[in-house]
Amino acid sequence: MMRLPNCVMIGFAVIVGEVISSSTVPAKAVFYGFMAGFFLLASSMVVNDYFDREIDSINEPKRPLPSGEVSTKEALSFAAILGSFGVLSASNTGTPTLLIALLSLVIMISYNARLKKTGLLGNVLVSTNVAIPFVYGGFAVASLNWSLAIFALLAFLSSVGREVVKGIVDVPGDTSRGVRSIAVTKGNTVAGRYGATLFLAAVALSALPLLFGLVTSLYIPLVAICDIGFVLTAYSILSNPSPGNAKRSKKYVLLWMTFGLLAFVVGSL
Repeated sequence: MMRLPNCVMIGFAVIVGEVISSSTVPAKAVFYGFMAGFFLLASSMVVNDYFDREIDSINEPKRPLPSGEVSTKEALSFAAILGSFGVLSASNTGTPTLLIALLSLVIMISYNARLKKTGLLGNVLVSTNVAIPFVYGGFAVASLNWSLAIFALLAFLSSVGREVVKGIVDVPGDTSRGVRSIAVTKGNTVAGRYGATLFLAAVALSALPLLFGLVTSLYIPLVAICDIGFVLTAYSILSNPSPGNAKRSKKYVLLWMTFGLLAFVVGSL
């Protein structure tokens, strides 16, 4: 239920935000930043499964809640414990990071409880929480810069694109629950176009750190892999906006985002 790879990635994203923002990152900020990102996303994943249990009974019937492996009471208790650990971790790096953590929780609960059905707005909220860890990292080391802002925007655009493409996969369950995703309201082809456009926008913006001299040349090889991956994924989903291809594409997007993370870290050293 926690989606461990995603939790590790978000924890790492906080550290990336810290590294991009400051040449000196205290061990305390690294440890508590990672733990805050890890536990808050883990809580979010469990809450998402709780609210999506009826949709998952159609789209993902083998998941713990729809399969009956975990009860709703157990899921909510687990989510509360994980969220508490996340907030506690955030409190150890100052008031700004604590407030950001609480904001992230509010967005997460609002999305899952009510705003997911809005479709694109819901995609934006999810992606805001994907970008927040980088900003959180900057506040954790009391340093914000343009490089961090650009990367947070890139992560946001990539994530919105992924969420839109993911909607193609979830059409049966989303339709049954009244979720107005782009795929549901406008069809798979239009959803594919939206997703591809957002991926390509992220690729275009990835040149800004080099143009403004915010990163070293070490940034180039890794961001090239990231950009080529996004271009190929955009072409793929435009050519074939089927649920099967959308499911593959959303997995590849996480890989390209990881290369983007590494590019900014290496380029900022």
